[in-house]
Amino acid sequence: MMKQINTMRCVIAGIGIVLWLTAAVQADEREVRFQSDGVVLAGTLTTPHASAKSPALLLIPGSGAVDRNGNGDGLNTDLYRHLAQQLAQMGYVTLRYDKRGIGASKIPEKEEGKTTLSQVARDALAALNFLRQQPEVDPKRVGLLGYEDGALIGMALAGELPDPPKVLVCLAPPGRTPVIILRENLQQRWQSEGLSADKIQRRLGDFDTAVAALYYRLPMPPLHEDVAPYFMLPDRPYLQEFYFENPVARLKMVKVPVLLLYGELDKRVSPKQDGELLWQHARNAGNSKVELKVLSGTAHAFKPSPAGDTQEVLTNPQLPLAPALVNALKEWLSANL
Repeated sequence: MMKQINTMRCVIAGIGIVLWLTAAVQADEREVRFQSDGVVLAGTLTTPHASAKSPALLLIPGSGAVDRNGNGDGLNTDLYRHLAQQLAQMGYVTLRYDKRGIGASKIPEKEEGKTTLSQVARDALAALNFLRQQPEVDPKRVGLLGYEDGALIGMALAGELPDPPKVLVCLAPPGRTPVIILRENLQQRWQSEGLSADKIQRRLGDFDTAVAALYYRLPMPPLHEDVAPYFMLPDRPYLQEFYFENPVARLKMVKVPVLLLYGELDKRVSPKQDGELLWQHARNAGNSKVELKVLSGTAHAFKPSPAGDTQEVLTNPQLPLAPALVNALKEWLSANL
């Protein structure tokens, strides 16, 4: 009996290895370079094995100093790499790239601290044009997939380009003005840490003062150490645009099919306050092809996380994507792209 059990274990292990190898060889990856406003941006093109031109998605990265795989600023999730590999198995080409000043996308020292949201959007447009020109890609079937503020950039491109992308997928997009969401997140964090109401109000007062200084381009006053990181000098040109964006106005301009995806346990953006707000206004603006999906068993990082985004979820790149995310993408993209 023990011999049979051991034999069965070997067979099962062998099947697991074969399945892993099969998944691993379903896609090719190559390093690519493209230019945007005089800067060379570096990325990875992931392509499925296909004899014909394939549909494609540009992965627009989210907030923070993260690289093309979604790592940096204390994060190590490989979110974008996992997305690219899963999408390749579904038959889609993807392009993911290092943002300017991150990873292999070097910028001159004199340009550091000058990046704006508008510049990042122009970089995404350059990436979109580059992706459409690749020989493996069907240029008429190219969409955008944006995460966090990358979703905002996706909304802007999809709503303003004369030749818009075929579809737009938004992962955890803000629906309310980002600075409002940030203030709420900080207040909830300080409450969960047990700070007194007086201390919280003083910190929120610092926050509001900093927001006014940012908005009116005034010198930044001294701030509490828990507030200051959200208004760091090198990031201010970007924050002066991003914090005051109006996601609802952006999405109301989009006429292509849109998928809004949220993790049910997300504490950074709210599936109800942000997701339903975006969905309702987009539908009221006449886009009947906007769908909202809230995925159970996952949070902001879109990994399996029944307890929310724990440290393990945020720092273990080996964790796969949440199955609910993979299934939602497969179903919706097959119907729309």
